[in-house]
Amino acid sequence: MKVIRIYCENGALTSKVKKLKEIKDIKLLYFPFENYTKKANRSNSPSLLTCDNTFVTADDDRIIISDTLPSEAFIKIENIVGRKNFNDIRHIDTAYKEKCQIFISPDKGDIINKSDKLEKITGMKFFYCDDFDSINNEIEKLRHEE
Repeated sequence: MKVIRIYCENGALTSKVKKLKEIKDIKLLYFPFENYTKKANRSNSPSLLTCDNTFVTADDDRIIISDTLPSEAFIKIENIVGRKNFNDIRHIDTAYKEKCQIFISPDKGDIINKSDKLEKITGMKFFYCDDFDSINNEIEKLRHEE
């Protein structure tokens, strides 16, 4: 069974999205750059983790420092999303590093409206968190791909 990897940015965990965690072939991922949640699995390969991140401590044995380096796509993502949107860039790059197929966000302005360009770089499909029909359609499409 192929696992469908879905990254959920902060604020994207609507009640319908949260229920996806209960489905066997879906893995919901996030990283607490801003907020902590138990409603998704935490990535252990966050992009560009900084010392001021309050949700990870120096004695966290789940993260190897070398795994926090940005990917080769980081700068391209930054050029699309804008340098001022640092956490958005890190979320997208973390999802890219985790080989997610779907990225769910509540951010229409900085992410969803730029999804075509981001998809070309990352290979991920980007969805607004309230557009569950489209999310579900993409999950079904991924299930039927080889």
